[in-house]
Amino acid sequence: MKVGIKRLFLSAFAIGMMMTNVAYAKKINMNLFYDGKNHAYNASEVKINIDGKELQPEDMPPVIIDGRTVLPMRLIAKALGCEVLWNEDTKQAFVMNNDSTVAFTLGSKKGIKNGKEFTMDVPAMVVNDRTMLPVRALAQALDLDITWDDPNRTVNIGAGSSSTTPTTPTTPTTPTTPTTPTTQAVKVFQASVPTSTTASQVFTIEADRAIYSYDEVYVDDGRVVIDIQNATSSLSEKITATNSNIVTAIRTAQHDSNGTPVTRIVFDLSGKKSKTITQSADKKKIVITFEQSVIDEISLTNRGDVDKLVVGASGSLGAKVSTLSNPQRIVVDIPNVQSKVENELSTKGLSYINAARTGMYDANTFRIVLEIGQLTDFSWKEENGELTVEVTKSTLENLSYDSSSNILTLENVKSIDVDRIVKNDRHTEGYYELTLPGNYESVYGYGTLKIGNDVMNNISVSTKGGDTVMRFNQNRYSEYVVKETKNGYEIAAKNPKEVYNKVVLLDAGHGGKDPGTNGNGLVEKNIALSVALKVQKYLENSDIKVYMTRDSDNYPENNLRAKTANQIADLMVSIHMNSAGTNTTANGTETLYQVHSNDNGSKLTSLKAAEIMQSNLIQAFGTTNRGVKRRTDLLILNGTTVPAILVETCFLSNPGDAIKISSSTNQDIVAMAMAKAITEMMDDYTIR
Repeated sequence: MKVGIKRLFLSAFAIGMMMTNVAYAKKINMNLFYDGKNHAYNASEVKINIDGKELQPEDMPPVIIDGRTVLPMRLIAKALGCEVLWNEDTKQAFVMNNDSTVAFTLGSKKGIKNGKEFTMDVPAMVVNDRTMLPVRALAQALDLDITWDDPNRTVNIGAGSSSTTPTTPTTPTTPTTPTTPTTQAVKVFQASVPTSTTASQVFTIEADRAIYSYDEVYVDDGRVVIDIQNATSSLSEKITATNSNIVTAIRTAQHDSNGTPVTRIVFDLSGKKSKTITQSADKKKIVITFEQSVIDEISLTNRGDVDKLVVGASGSLGAKVSTLSNPQRIVVDIPNVQSKVENELSTKGLSYINAARTGMYDANTFRIVLEIGQLTDFSWKEENGELTVEVTKSTLENLSYDSSSNILTLENVKSIDVDRIVKNDRHTEGYYELTLPGNYESVYGYGTLKIGNDVMNNISVSTKGGDTVMRFNQNRYSEYVVKETKNGYEIAAKNPKEVYNKVVLLDAGHGGKDPGTNGNGLVEKNIALSVALKVQKYLENSDIKVYMTRDSDNYPENNLRAKTANQIADLMVSIHMNSAGTNTTANGTETLYQVHSNDNGSKLTSLKAAEIMQSNLIQAFGTTNRGVKRRTDLLILNGTTVPAILVETCFLSNPGDAIKISSSTNQDIVAMAMAKAITEMMDDYTIR
């Protein structure tokens, strides 16, 4: 079986026409330029049949973008017997036949048919200087039948979309075993991981029956994403015990596309690594093998003001580059490799690297340590199995960062009024700023100090409006404590629980690309965010420190939300709205929880938190009491080790509930009840 590659630079999970490959399908391998970016496209060809006759592409073949087939406008319009007009001023294409006029606007998902607006999954767009139209949207707008023949990757329009009656054979034929998948979905039930970090890095996905259709979806070099079509999953939503220094976690999600279930499996990587994806002979298993590269070249050179480290290997390296302090070092860790180079490297003639050494950090990780004698800047890139690290003189000065204690030290060259330092916590945007009162560029310089540990990505220093701003780009939410010492000033990035006695993480469910449920004109992600922001406001003058997973319409991954709670919070409250689909009678409030292995009866647990939250909400909001329920299938609850609850505030599918929660006044009532419940939990129970 051949496996197609879909390049998705927006990691939305929407799949329209299922991308299935069959044996002997022709491959389309080309560069697509649209939305101002180049997109590598590598997939089996898509065929277009109109009234049973195959459409022959000219200079641009049909391609699938964001799960929908698009074709050059003039090619498809001509084949359908339509006239095409183009309005340069409005950037609109008009496709006309005897019955309809359909207008498409470049970049817009809104089309117009005979004056009435309709919505498409993908917009009309310019790809490789060709105006491309979504085939399904155009055919449906022209009232033409359209179907997708999955095994043969064929779009059938018109008469070709209907099943033809087979002719009676003139001679008897022997039935053959079908090679196409049955309609029954397979069940993915197991993900096997290596026995240890030193074992061969082979991962296996196993189903109960043959898997006939799957695709590798390219998102970025940090993930391997596999979509198994016509499949359901009984796997845990997240697996962290991967026994690997390449794969940090395995995540799963379930999606329904046009009535067909799709199981997505994501392998989170520590860095780019070469791999092969194969299937077992019985097609029940998909095997992902990460190849062990061999380091066969390493060199240190100097050219001008740049010291350069070059590492060559037989395949991709997936290196992680970070810093260590006391003494200052740049550390390069390369997982799952063998080395054929010597351990000692000469630093003769180098400007900034005083010493260099290499060796196996553990059985599978090769480490390079560069000792630097002064404040430096560095950058790195990996291309075609070659890693390059360049070390240059920094534009920063008189400061240093200790990675072990996460303390930035500013030398006391010029005094700073510590009490006038302005703090700006933008944790939902990934950074925290400290603004020094005055211009310190002549003292500390400007630029970026790279860190690369679990707490800090980097620190940038700039001067704006006469004041020097230090932006801490974080890998973890932190609180910053500034202290004047005998020799200077220390800025410590501390875990919030080191600074505050009570910390809650509020999670507005869904967001961004994930709208959640909807009903009666309301969208879950919007109502959840509105309520969460109100809860934050009601708690801002309390002794509880509040952090948010999001405070705008964006989408943090659920595993990141749970990880953040475990890192910095005493309690997590995730706010959601419920739905019963077409059942409009279901209504009320329920609070979900999971039992954690570290639950302690003398302290706050998820169950106690859920009971307190449910009681307060029912009393204040007056909805039907659906009770407290244990849920074992939600990542937010399973992935946390601190007390965590998920509140299903009410049903957007129920007109009565929906009209209540749509009111800003009622949202205030709900938020106040939630804030009161959180205060009660943290006042009445031990939390640490």
